[in-house]
Amino acid sequence: MTMPTVTEVSGYVQPTTPDPFLDFESERHAAAPVIRELDRRHSDGIDVRLLWNQTADQIVVSVFDFKTGDAFEIQVEAREALDAFRHPYAHAAFCGID
Repeated sequence: MTMPTVTEVSGYVQPTTPDPFLDFESERHAAAPVIRELDRRHSDGIDVRLLWNQTADQIVVSVFDFKTGDAFEIQVEAREALDAFRHPYAHAAFCGID
C-alpha cells in the first residue's frame, strides 16, 4: 500500500489559464430574460397569452388581434393575473390602454 503525498501550497497561487468562473466581463451584461408561457387561449382571431418573466418576476398578459393587427401587453400583479387573462380588454381599459 502506498502512502499519499501531502504537498503544501502557498497562500496564493497564480492561475496559469483564465478561469471561466471568474469572468467579470459577463457580469456587466444583463442576463437574457427567461419568459415562461403559463397559459394561452385563441378565440375569434384574438390570441391571449399569460406570460411570466422569471428573470424580473413580472407577469404580463399579451393580446394580439389577427384581424386588425392590434396588440397590447398589460403588466399585472400576481393576484390579478387570472382575471386579467380572462378579461384583458377590461383590464386594458382600467389601465388606460385604448
